[in-house]
Parts: sequence; C-alpha cells; structure tokens
Amino acid sequence: MKKFKAGIIGTGFGAKVHAPMMNFHDGFEVTAIASVSRGNVENVRNTSGIDNVYTDWRLMLEKEELDLVVVASAVHLHKEMVLAAYEKGLHVVCEKPMGLDVSETEEMLSAKNQANKLGIINHEFRFLPARTKVKEILDSGSLGKVLHVRYLAAFPNYAYLSSNPRGWLAKAETGGGMLGAIGSHMSDSLQWWLDSHFHEVFANLPIHVPTYTSGDGTVEIRTADDAFQVIGKLDNGVTVTLEFVSGVRQTANSWRLEVFGTEGTMIMLDDSQVLLSSGDAPLEAVELVPDITAPAEMPAVAARYYNGFNRALDALYETLVTGVKHPNLANFENGHETQRVLDAIRLSSREGRIVSL
Repeated sequence: MKKFKAGIIGTGFGAKVHAPMMNFHDGFEVTAIASVSRGNVENVRNTSGIDNVYTDWRLMLEKEELDLVVVASAVHLHKEMVLAAYEKGLHVVCEKPMGLDVSETEEMLSAKNQANKLGIINHEFRFLPARTKVKEILDSGSLGKVLHVRYLAAFPNYAYLSSNPRGWLAKAETGGGMLGAIGSHMSDSLQWWLDSHFHEVFANLPIHVPTYTSGDGTVEIRTADDAFQVIGKLDNGVTVTLEFVSGVRQTANSWRLEVFGTEGTMIMLDDSQVLLSSGDAPLEAVELVPDITAPAEMPAVAARYYNGFNRALDALYETLVTGVKHPNLANFENGHETQRVLDAIRLSSREGRIVSL
C-alpha cells in the first residue's frame, strides 16, 4: 500500500490530532511537523509523536520531500501557507475556516487551480455515521420538499471561558470566534446535506464572556464571538435557523438537528442518533453504520475524533490514489462557499440587516 508523505504546519490541533491520526492510518506517514510560534521542540515531539520538528514552516517545505501539507495554524496564517505549499507543487489539506474573508479564499482557489493540485478542507464531521445518514435520507427524497431546518448546539464552556485565556481565538483580526470554529462546520454541513447554497442571512454574533483577567491582573479583551444566532434562506427556498452558544452550564456538548419536510420529519441528536418519521407517524430511530474505535495506543485527544476523522482519511487516500474526489470530502470550492456565508453573517451582525449572498 502506497504511503503519502505529509508535513503538518501547526502544533496545536495539528500536533494533537492530525499527526497521530495520520500516522495510525496505513496510507499516510507524517515525516515532519513545523511550529508556527517557535515553541518548545521537545514538547512538540512528545505531543505529536513526530521526531522531525521544524521551527520554521518554510524551511520544512523547502527541505522535506512531501506529497501533501496539512495547514493547521491560526486562520489569519492559512493563505500564506497554502500559497507556499502550492508553489512547491504539493496537495493541501487546510483546517477550517479556509481564510479570513472571500478575497483570501479566492486567491487560494486560484493558486490551487494553477498548481493543478488537490485542495481539501478538513470537515471531518461530514464522515460521522449520523451525518452521512442525514445526507442519505435527504438525497432519497423521502422527506418530500424540505421546508425548514433548525440546527442548534451548546457547549458547556462558561467556566473555562471565565477562567482561561482564549488566545488567538478571542481576536476577530486573527480569524478567531466560534462562528469560524463551529459555524463553519454547521454551514458546510447544511449546504452539503441540502445540495444548495445560502441565499440570505440575518445574524447576531454576541460575546457572552467578553473579558478574562489573569492572576497577575492582565485583561484579555475578546473581540471575537463566542456564540451566534442566524436566520437564513437557501437558494432552493429552504429556511434555516442556526444557533450556537458556548457559555453554558451543563455536563456535555449538545447538538440537535431538525429537518421538516412535506412528507416527514428527521431529527439528529448529538451526532449519534437519527430519528425519522413519515407523514404524521411517530419518530423512530434509524440504523446507522457502526462506530469505529480508535486503537488503544492512540492519544486520548486524537481518539475522540477517530470515528469521523479516520473515515475522512480513507476518503482522502482514495482521492489521492484515483484522482477522483470522494463525494463526501469538502474541497476548496466548498470552503469558499462557506467563507461567503461567514462573511455575510459577520456583515449582517455588524450592520443589523439582512444580507444577500
């Protein structure tokens, strides 16, 4: 089995999740990882399991013989790194959101097309069995004409937000905020499930926990959202409600998707259960593809993502081998469409009006 050699830029999610996930997959080998902030090399080795650590990502691109690069840095750095990877003739997997705004994603798309290389956005949640089942049901047409979708999520992070800094995620200018971190997943999934794009949005981007004060009195002033509420409509006429809040007192993340059609209703709970009704019949659970369990040796942080991430890597490997994109992978074109939605939501929140895309 051919192994594709990967280099990773970013020692947060890149080191904790991408590196072990790819090294536990038969089709990939992470040959190097590069720090963006020039952090402690030994810490990076211990976290990622990769011995070959660079403190200069450009040097990694220059020195290493790679097939693809994973860009897992802060959002405001994505464009520069993606363009440099394409200049080297490499395939790119980029974390979401793709860029700071559509001007950046247009430039990244152009570079991909010019290099004639693959550009993938890491929307690994598409591959969770519950989400692929939602796609299957919607594609079957069994719900009839979809009228409205309600998509809600809440994370129990109030205590954390109140007692810890958010770093770059607290700053709008670096691409922080939960709209980018979580809203990108939600809007991507909606457009993928319904095979349509957003037509208009009306939105609010609150900051429920606006400051953090450290023990020495240093104050972190947050300029990036920690919640969002969006009312929208897609090109196909489906109306949408999106809501996310992270400053919540509860025991676990909660997700709820409700899809209302002329012939039935579908509900997805916590990315693990799908309920379906036909007509006015009661909701009944739908059988899903069984979950897959991470290898016992995989670090716990990465293991939490294994069920979707490993399937996404299978699809990426298939795409690299055949040259034909797996239908469930999100590519740069999808990332650009999601960026258009994020930009419109931010504009709507700033100006207090409906924004058409």
